[in-house]
Amino acid sequence: MEEILRKYIRYVLNEKPFDPDLVANLIQLRKASMLNDSQVAEVLNEISRRIVKEKGPVVMDMSGYSEKGFKKKLAVQTLFGKVYYLAELPEFCSRDNSLIVKEKFGVADEDAEKLRMHTISEAGDMGSLEKMVDGSELKDLHDGESIAP
Repeated sequence: MEEILRKYIRYVLNEKPFDPDLVANLIQLRKASMLNDSQVAEVLNEISRRIVKEKGPVVMDMSGYSEKGFKKKLAVQTLFGKVYYLAELPEFCSRDNSLIVKEKFGVADEDAEKLRMHTISEAGDMGSLEKMVDGSELKDLHDGESIAP
């Protein structure tokens, strides 16, 4: 299940628009996978490791890069923002000491928050997703009973 979740997340990060529908689908997949929080943290750590291995760490000062290098580093920033958003989303991954996404990408706390906020603003109305998963109850499709998110 960890492998399936990792591969699917990598696929959607690269191929699908990062919007509330995608995040809601990832939350559902995470819950359906029945993985515990430390397993999900390890999936996100592995995704981070692979991105950094392929594309390099996040670079905030991109002056001096060629157009190709600039685009590559911008892509790394974007991928980091998406992974970090998932890592910080309690419905997807509870706080786990083994979660080291920022460290894998080599990002300072303040830069991580800037990139996460930029990802949210580009994604559109993430507030609607947060209303959907925060505080509200989800309906069990099978028997109509309320279940906690």
